[in-house]
Amino acid sequence: MRFTKPRPQKASDDALIPLINIVFLMLIFFMIAGQIQPPEVLSIDPPNSRQSRLIKPERILLLMDAQGRVALDGEVFPASLLGERLAARLAAAREVSAAAASASTSDQAGADQGTNNETKTAIGITLKADAAVTQGQLRALLDQLRALGVERLSVLSQPAAN
Repeated sequence: MRFTKPRPQKASDDALIPLINIVFLMLIFFMIAGQIQPPEVLSIDPPNSRQSRLIKPERILLLMDAQGRVALDGEVFPASLLGERLAARLAAAREVSAAAASASTSDQAGADQGTNNETKTAIGITLKADAAVTQGQLRALLDQLRALGVERLSVLSQPAAN
């Protein structure tokens, strides 16, 4: 009597391996090609700077385009409304900073019995202005910021081509 070997059946998951490879390749492509952050509300070409220093952007980002329009928190509005909008935003940022400072002070209270280290951190603003903004527009904006009590201002620029 002669027995024949049964033919091995193809595993059903063998067809899934190429599909999984394609899905992972597509995932990698979209991770690299996709935008990490949403596009800015205003189209801004920052000025060039020969002196470059990396800064950590502040919590408040203020955009100003060549026409003098201002954007704060993704909303575009005329520069005349900047005072009230920015005052509200600064007040909210100060409350968050005060809450964080009081939490860190209460954490240190156990370690520093009897010492009161109350540090006041200044709320800063990062300004990203277009290179075509005139000196008069920038001066008016800086005067508004000074009147609101802004103590720190960082101006973003791009490195100059050598």
